[in-house]
Amino acid sequence: MTANMYYQRIDDTFELLEDKLDELAEDPDVTTAAGVINVTFANGVVFVFSRQPPTEQLWLATPGGGFHYEWSEEKGDWLDTKTGAAFRPFVVTQMREHAAIEFSWD
Repeated sequence: MTANMYYQRIDDTFELLEDKLDELAEDPDVTTAAGVINVTFANGVVFVFSRQPPTEQLWLATPGGGFHYEWSEEKGDWLDTKTGAAFRPFVVTQMREHAAIEFSWD
């Protein structure tokens, strides 16, 4: 993937993530700075989404651990570098487990 494609994919993903978070009734605190999105939920749980240009990855930190993702054109999603699990369904599951939030990301 070219650097321009990486930035386009990560920017699209982060923009969609922010839009989806804005739709939540729970209204988590969302702060963004320098390629990082910090999301603090009402129960104090924090998720950190960050871009990693040197490796062309998206990183996610949750109470469940740290996860690294690489873009898959074939799947149209970011895939976990260890398990191959898709990013969007994983985020939905993590929000349900750790923040008690029903989050939809189709």
